[in-house]
Amino acid sequence: MSKEAILGLARSTACELGVHGIRVNCISPHGVPSEMLVSEFQKFLGNTELRPNEVSSIVGERGSLLRGRGGRLEDVAQAVLFLASDESGFVTGHNLVIDGGYTSAFSQMSFIYND
Repeated sequence: MSKEAILGLARSTACELGVHGIRVNCISPHGVPSEMLVSEFQKFLGNTELRPNEVSSIVGERGSLLRGRGGRLEDVAQAVLFLASDESGFVTGHNLVIDGGYTSAFSQMSFIYND
């Protein structure tokens, strides 16, 4: 519910502020090896030595349509830079999903994750 609240807030804020030329967008990353994700993987897998690059590899193999390509913090940073730039000047009220296609696959093609 909280994620949907953020999306709704971004959309309604974009509607209210658009008349003033202010753009509002949000980003939804998945599988990016942040400290929080790495920590949860360590707990779940029972391996406190697990590193961000290993989490990225796991995501790349099991949670991405871009087989073998996991998310990176730089991917999120590049998306933020794009949305803050003039190159996205006509983009507002948008949720940029950075997930290697996971959202599409999970809801429509979840069978690809089965061994």
